[in-house]
Amino acid sequence: MNDKPKDHASKSDRAELSDPLEFPAGLPGFEEHKQFIFESRAEMRPFLWLRSVDDPEMALPVISCFLLKKQVLLHISKEELSLIGSPAEADIAPYYILRVDPKEGTITANTKAPVIINTKSMQGRQVILERDDLVVDEPLKNLVPSGEGA
Repeated sequence: MNDKPKDHASKSDRAELSDPLEFPAGLPGFEEHKQFIFESRAEMRPFLWLRSVDDPEMALPVISCFLLKKQVLLHISKEELSLIGSPAEADIAPYYILRVDPKEGTITANTKAPVIINTKSMQGRQVILERDDLVVDEPLKNLVPSGEGA
């Protein structure tokens, strides 16, 4: 991704936007959406929005897997990686899609189906990992490394 995100907001509501990411297959349930950007706001870090370029109202909260305990890179097949250009491990950026429940005050992460980005080609895809220890609604607090809060 671009080291210096583009700034497309007023000073009072500043957002940093990544270069466009191409999702050739879209995302499950959103197959018609092929281009996304990451949107970052200082007050929300480390959380990001994965926002559709075609429909800016369609955005998913995400967090980098690298910030959490449960890592997924070892479980992503070469076949899945080939669909985004077979990146080197250093060029893979995995993210969990989050679900926020304001009533319960909880955040869960979909560890079973991370989004992976090839940071060289700017291609992405959501992969489904067939592992029993991964779930679609893992409480984020269970994934935060010791000594940090969520």
